[in-house]
Amino acid sequence: MPQTSYELTVTDNKTAEKITQEGGNVQGVKWININADKGTIVVTHGEDYDEAAFKSIAGL
Repeated sequence: MPQTSYELTVTDNKTAEKITQEGGNVQGVKWININADKGTIVVTHGEDYDEAAFKSIAGL
């Protein structure tokens, strides 16, 4: 399954939970991994991934 990585500083757990919860509802998203220490978000997704919708939710 494809993965896309983004650089984003997530400053608190509430923000990370919001991105994970709302981002999980985006078409094609299978899994979201947020690493606050590295400042990365990795999205595992299918071919039908709506990247624009995820970026909007994550503030990218």
